[in-house]
Amino acid sequence: MKKIILPLVILFIAVLGCAKIKELAGGQKGNPDSGSSGGGSSTSGANPREDIIQASKKFIALPAFSAKMDGMGQTAIKSQVDYVAPDRYHISYLGGTGAGMEMIMIGNDSYMKTGGKWTKSQGNSNSAIPTLRDSFTEEGLKTLTDTKFDGNDTVDGTSALVYSYKNVTPKGGFGFNCKMWVGEKTGLPMKIYATYDNGILKEMTVNYDSESKVTIEPPVQ
Repeated sequence: MKKIILPLVILFIAVLGCAKIKELAGGQKGNPDSGSSGGGSSTSGANPREDIIQASKKFIALPAFSAKMDGMGQTAIKSQVDYVAPDRYHISYLGGTGAGMEMIMIGNDSYMKTGGKWTKSQGNSNSAIPTLRDSFTEEGLKTLTDTKFDGNDTVDGTSALVYSYKNVTPKGGFGFNCKMWVGEKTGLPMKIYATYDNGILKEMTVNYDSESKVTIEPPVQ
């Protein structure tokens, strides 16, 4: 079980740790890389840090979302993560490490699907998730640097504002560079691309779906 949990934790670092600094407060008007923010709407690139903060606040307020992830570490990583607030996760490993495996976590309960059969796991594997939220707090935001507005683009035909920044993961001190596409109309993150300076994970692309309905229930065993 421990061998399976390790790649799972790596995936959560990728989808959540870089998926934007979610529970943020930070960034003063006129100084994109310091202080704390009082909140507000997008500045459309005039203040990149403020825009990242606002996108993060909107993202963490979502009741549910899905994320498709393609990355490379020691092996290829290809998976989908579904989330329903406050503590429901469904991870499907689509390729690379653990291909064909699924995992559902609801509160302290975890279920693993291997060989077409669901098994309830012993212990609380979900306990790793709150520690990853360190990256989304004001403390995690202190290492956010080099925030930039990179112009306009589209994601699947939808207009987006593009931002880039550097940060360091609170746990492990892994530095990474991240580019984020934010929906021009919704203000929500649509896509990210991150490269890591050290550690097992080398790069990751995440595409978010905040519109499709997501439900997560315990599997029928």
